[in-house]
Amino acid sequence: MPPSSSLGSSRLGFDYPLDIPPKLLLLQELQQITSSMRRSPRWASPSSGSSAAYYSAAHRRQSSASGPTEMVERSLGSASQSDRSSGNTNTGRKGEAMSSTSAGTESGPSIYGKRIAQGEGEEMELLAAFVGLRRRLVAAKNITDVSPLDILAPFLALIRSPLTSGPITSLALTALNSICFNILPLYLPASPQDLSSDLFTAPPRPQTGLQLGLAATTSALARCRFPSSSPAQDELVLSRLLRVTETIISGPLERELTDEGVCEMLEVGLGMGGRARLGEGLRKTAQNTIQSIVQAGFTRLKHMDASVLDAREHNSDTLVIGGSTEMVVPPDEKESSGDDEARNDGSELPTQVTEAQQGVSVISPVIVEQKASQKLVQGASADSAPLETAQIATFVPYGLPTLLELLRVVTSLLDPLDLTHTDSMRLSALGVLNSILDVGGKHIGQWDELVEGIKNEGCRYLFQLIRSDNSQILASALRTLSTLFTTLLPHLKLQFELFLTFLIDRLTPSTPVAVPSHLMHVRSSRRGSSRPSSTQDSERDRPSTPKSNIHLPSVASDTRELMLETLSQLMLNRNFMVDLWVNFDCDPESEDVFERMIDFLTKGVYPSGLGTVPNHVPDHLDNSQLLCFEGLISFVEAMATRMSTDDEAWPAGLPSRDALRIQKDKKAKLIAGATAFNQKPKRGVAYLKDNNLIDDYHTPTDADATRALARFLKTSTRLDKKLLGEYISAPDNLELLKAFIGLFDFGGKSIADALRDLLEAFRLPGEAQPIARITEAFADHFFSFGPEDIADQEATYILAYSVIMLNTDQHNPQNRKRMTIEDYQKNLRGVNHGNDFAPEYLASIHDSIRRREIIMPQEHVGQAGFDYAWKGLMQRSRSAGLAVSVDTSSFDQAMFEVAWRATVTSMASAFTTSTQDEYVIQKAIIGFKHCATLARRFRLPEVIDTIVLSLAYATDLLDQTDDGYQPANHPIVKTETGSVTVSPLSVRFGTSFRSQLATVVLFTIANGNGNAIRDGWIQIFEMYQTLFLHSLLPVQLTQEVDFLSGESTIPHKSLNAPSGREERKTEAGLLSTLSSYLLSPYTTSSDVLTVPNEEDIENTLSAIDCVSSCRLDELYAQVHELELEATLACLHALRALGEARCMSKAKDYLGARNGKEDLSGRPLTPAYDEAQQPYDPAALFDLEIMVSIAVKSPQHAAETWPIVFEFISSLLSSAQSYSILLIERAVTALLKLCLLICDEPKLRDQLSIALDVLRSLPSSVLNAVSEQLMTGIARILEKDSTIVKSQTEWSLVTALFRATVAHPEASKVTLELVQKMATGFVGSGPSADNYPGIVAILDEFATSAGAAASRLQVSRRGTSVAPAATLGPTVERGLAALDTLYELRNRVPHLVTSSNAPQSQAWMAFWLPLLLTIAKHSVNGSRDIRQRAIGYLQRVLLSSQVLPDVEQDVALVSIFSRVLFPVVDELLKPQVYNQDPPSMEETRLRASALTCKAFLQYLIPLSEKPERLLEVFLRIVDVMERFMRTGSRQLYEAVPESLKNVVLVMHSAGMLIPSASPDTRTEAQKQLWSKTNERMSKFLGPDFMANVVPQGTSVDAPATAMNPEASMDIQERPSPSEPMGAETQ
Repeated sequence: MPPSSSLGSSRLGFDYPLDIPPKLLLLQELQQITSSMRRSPRWASPSSGSSAAYYSAAHRRQSSASGPTEMVERSLGSASQSDRSSGNTNTGRKGEAMSSTSAGTESGPSIYGKRIAQGEGEEMELLAAFVGLRRRLVAAKNITDVSPLDILAPFLALIRSPLTSGPITSLALTALNSICFNILPLYLPASPQDLSSDLFTAPPRPQTGLQLGLAATTSALARCRFPSSSPAQDELVLSRLLRVTETIISGPLERELTDEGVCEMLEVGLGMGGRARLGEGLRKTAQNTIQSIVQAGFTRLKHMDASVLDAREHNSDTLVIGGSTEMVVPPDEKESSGDDEARNDGSELPTQVTEAQQGVSVISPVIVEQKASQKLVQGASADSAPLETAQIATFVPYGLPTLLELLRVVTSLLDPLDLTHTDSMRLSALGVLNSILDVGGKHIGQWDELVEGIKNEGCRYLFQLIRSDNSQILASALRTLSTLFTTLLPHLKLQFELFLTFLIDRLTPSTPVAVPSHLMHVRSSRRGSSRPSSTQDSERDRPSTPKSNIHLPSVASDTRELMLETLSQLMLNRNFMVDLWVNFDCDPESEDVFERMIDFLTKGVYPSGLGTVPNHVPDHLDNSQLLCFEGLISFVEAMATRMSTDDEAWPAGLPSRDALRIQKDKKAKLIAGATAFNQKPKRGVAYLKDNNLIDDYHTPTDADATRALARFLKTSTRLDKKLLGEYISAPDNLELLKAFIGLFDFGGKSIADALRDLLEAFRLPGEAQPIARITEAFADHFFSFGPEDIADQEATYILAYSVIMLNTDQHNPQNRKRMTIEDYQKNLRGVNHGNDFAPEYLASIHDSIRRREIIMPQEHVGQAGFDYAWKGLMQRSRSAGLAVSVDTSSFDQAMFEVAWRATVTSMASAFTTSTQDEYVIQKAIIGFKHCATLARRFRLPEVIDTIVLSLAYATDLLDQTDDGYQPANHPIVKTETGSVTVSPLSVRFGTSFRSQLATVVLFTIANGNGNAIRDGWIQIFEMYQTLFLHSLLPVQLTQEVDFLSGESTIPHKSLNAPSGREERKTEAGLLSTLSSYLLSPYTTSSDVLTVPNEEDIENTLSAIDCVSSCRLDELYAQVHELELEATLACLHALRALGEARCMSKAKDYLGARNGKEDLSGRPLTPAYDEAQQPYDPAALFDLEIMVSIAVKSPQHAAETWPIVFEFISSLLSSAQSYSILLIERAVTALLKLCLLICDEPKLRDQLSIALDVLRSLPSSVLNAVSEQLMTGIARILEKDSTIVKSQTEWSLVTALFRATVAHPEASKVTLELVQKMATGFVGSGPSADNYPGIVAILDEFATSAGAAASRLQVSRRGTSVAPAATLGPTVERGLAALDTLYELRNRVPHLVTSSNAPQSQAWMAFWLPLLLTIAKHSVNGSRDIRQRAIGYLQRVLLSSQVLPDVEQDVALVSIFSRVLFPVVDELLKPQVYNQDPPSMEETRLRASALTCKAFLQYLIPLSEKPERLLEVFLRIVDVMERFMRTGSRQLYEAVPESLKNVVLVMHSAGMLIPSASPDTRTEAQKQLWSKTNERMSKFLGPDFMANVVPQGTSVDAPATAMNPEASMDIQERPSPSEPMGAETQ
């Protein structure tokens, strides 16, 4: 026989499956059963003849009764023969009939007039029925000519008979299974009706023979009886009975079943599935059978349309499973029934243990023999209903009534408080319920009747079962709840909230979870307070949904995993977190379930038990941690997915997205108001009023406002009930109290129930006066409903007070003598308006209070607490609406803002914990990437900062030392790929897989997310810094660019470090050299690897490979292209790192340097100061990156300038404390920034500040950095001619120029730049602002050359060293500077003209400095400078452009008194002459000639004022006298000639005229001649004037006399006979 599992319930029509004819098959089955019966002692007869006679008599009797069908009909209470022939029969409820052949008789049948015992007759008739069926089959042409009832009757009678042994019953069941499988389907219509709504809405139709046969079959199966023989044999019978049941329900016959038939089959399965004494295999088979029935039934639910289904489907109220006559209570009536009250008062509960739960009866033979007669009589009377009262049998396919009854029974079996139900029964019921939900869960929601049963009792019992200590029940209940919420969630909003909060509270450890030590800094580094979580605010308040795990012990590990698995199954829904947010966090009356869920999951990832072992981090996640981790990852993945997809259509009827956001904000305010109320009610109410949180409060009348406040206080679940009772009962809130109590509907309720409802809303105060006010207000309101047994309001007040006192009396554990009903009646005697209350009325009150205590809020504990909370939940569910599921990204940002910090930290914990778990690692990386993507989308830079911070500490690349990593002499080895530096860190990093993995992930996240990083840059650059110090950073990232050498690598050691210290004694030999090397400040002996082994080298190569895979160069390139905020964050991070490397140590070094002197007692210079900080390459590295970012972000110059400049200026302000290499780079960096701000007009003023910082450097530092300094300034001036404008700025530039004059290399740049400035090649040429500086710098160069020459002359004295053949570089620069000064004469007229100043002032500003400078160098210590200078001075003074056209007095005075005479005076000084005696003679000669020439050049302007002419001329005469008295032969000869020419010119000009007669001279002429003659006579002789100008000589001068240059043609080379022996050049 094919197994039942091979049958399909989807057959339409039937194809006979066997090769033998069905008649033969049936005859074979008959033969097998009858042969077994004949072998049984019960059917064995001593006389075969009597047996044959009995079979004949039985056959005749059956023939007269129209065959064996009549036997079955009588047992079923069938209709008449005419009804049967037409297909109609009565299928009403059957009784407990044991036999169908003895109905209506008390004695057995007779054979040939002999009476046979009743039991023996029944046995014989069972056998005769098979004989009769055989004869019918033989006579029938086709098997379908025999009615199904005729075929089934003998088998069913045998199955129902308690006299049949187990083996025979087993054979009958086997045959029945074959008939149901192979033969009965032949009676099906060829074209059965499709399974659709039409099948269930069609009007009832008469039953067919097949349907009647199936009804008889299901009834017989439900009432199968047989004597027990052995457990194995009994279970075999029962298993075959289950096979028949499954064959019917799983095959094509299933469509022909009625509600009653299906219920009868369910009786069979439920009965056996719930009996613990049966074998496990049989119970499993029974459960599978039940599930087959359930699946078939609830599959029909998919084809049933609730909107069109006929109302008759809801009227089968008497249909029950298990023989119970209890009515099926409609949902509305069930909610108002007193079942809860009956359960709470401890009275006996209505049992649900029926025949169905007891199972098919397996009874002993003794019991059968004793009660056979009685049962047969009872069965006959029950089953033989009068034909005239029978209803016409119609067929209605089973449907909703069966499903309702099934749910009712299954739900009732789950009740954990019903002690008549065993755990086995509950397990079976849970399996059935889970099957129901698997098949038709989503379609159950279309039927309010089905939903209501699950929503209330079903969920209630399931929530209690998940607290069970039985692991099987717990697992099954959790599975059922998971399926329930997956399929029916829209209808179970508050139940879902309760379930989630239960899981969270149950799984949250009682002690706070310890965060791993390596992540503590992440959680404590919140620089900005995010939006406060309403969950935190509401933790102190009573939650809006009940918590059933209060005071529960810690959950076991296996239970914890079960619950977490269930939670993870629910989280498979991609919308899970969104649904939590929309349904609960945005609901003012619900908890913030989303926030609590995130908090729970994130803490669940952390390892438990941390803190017992310091700094201990486990190396893997356990299963609980993994489940929490997967939940977080799925949450992040869902948001990332929604970000790239379109939202679903917003569900109709749901508040808009904006409305939900408003509700969320309102909820936060409501929680704040509730918190304030729970601290101080008046303040809380004021807050609620001020924020318009009370609906309809601002109404025209005070009464309406009071009612609105009362309504709010009554419905708000977050208020402290004790404080609420005190507030509304206060004397000044009497109207509020009345309004509050007036919100209750006490119609039709007893005063005890009314008080119970009232006192559940608040806690009754302890003082008498508030209680009196509450009772009085209650009495007024309750009496307004017109209670029949109360006379007036005062009686109501007294009765209410008595109820309160009675409740205390009955339930006070310290009260040993409780009030009886008589005492209670006695106490209330005569108070009902002078009369007594009705005794029955008082008795009902007393009984109600005795059975059910009025429990005040906050006193509900245990089961009472759960019942109270559940009642509140069901009340809220009426207005809570449906739960919605939406796939929208509208709330992702709000959710992410709440969850990201804890989520990222938890993912980091999982990542760093499970370094060997590839699955966790991949998931964590995905999570980090998604978080980074979301952070960019929502503009939350702190997210990526936290990711970086979380991973950075796992890389081991952050500096954990006290003083920071220091450069060391790590060994360098050569490998195939090049030279490799082996350091302790590189070895450690190469061996740590966790560190490498964290590094790769960190930089993978950072790449492409640079604009979203803020605080994380400090960790990133610190890692760069560490890699650089240990030579692990790519070479291209260690480059620096300066003005001289271009791009070069940042050195790890100072290239210009001093070789020794001045205070250290010099020692020779290898030992001292080695000692000096080891004690140098660039190494620490504790951090140096001497000889690395192969393993160290391999680990270092692994570290290099890891760093290469991080793509640091790409990130570095991205850094230069960041947005403004990210760029500023980079600079701040680099500045912080640089200051940590430099600034904190600078003070120590400065303090150590103070007071130190060298061996000669002079203060130590920085270059030789031992307290100077050693070179720190990390500081230089930070500086270079900082400047590189700023320079390559010119668009952000205004914002980047202050950050970088402040750092550089802080370095330069303590320049002597740092390495000169660092200071040099700082100067270069500052000049690069100055180049940058050239393009920013609004930053031009910062240039002077930068220049001032540079000018403030000590001279020794300036000298060391002068080359870079001047190159940078040259580029600045070359880039923008207008960058330096003001005189102040030029003064600063000039000061820097002058500071570099002495530097051998920098001076070249300085001079070249000044020359370009003077000639206009740089900038716009000399100006009023820079002209003094240019002259001063050129003067400095010439002066420097003179000083160098003087030092050389001094060094040569007393030696025979010949002078150098060529000029030195210093003199050459001095000569070039002098040439430039001379060229400035062509620029001065323009400067004078453009100055817009008076002529005299302009001359003093421009001509005088030039003349003074050239004149100054006419006495320069360098011969070449001096000779060229006096030549240039002569050319300038004798040019026509020097003297202004007007206001010449000041110029004339200055030329002689400030230019010429000081030069002459200086040349005549012996110490000046002694500097270079050989060449100084010539200088004096040229100076004397120049003096006379200059006088003659300006003779005419001088003559305009005779007294000035006299003064100047006499001064010249004195000077010439001094020249003659120097002892120089050349001067002695040249001076008279010069004076002679001067006298002749003056005479020719009519200025110097001797006396004559008549004397026509003026007084000025007389005075001039007199003074001149007097003075010259002293050193030239008394006849000099007479010889030059004879008396009476005409004043007409020759033409040449008026040209001083021509008339003063004096030899400028020294005479060979010069007495001093001076050399000429």
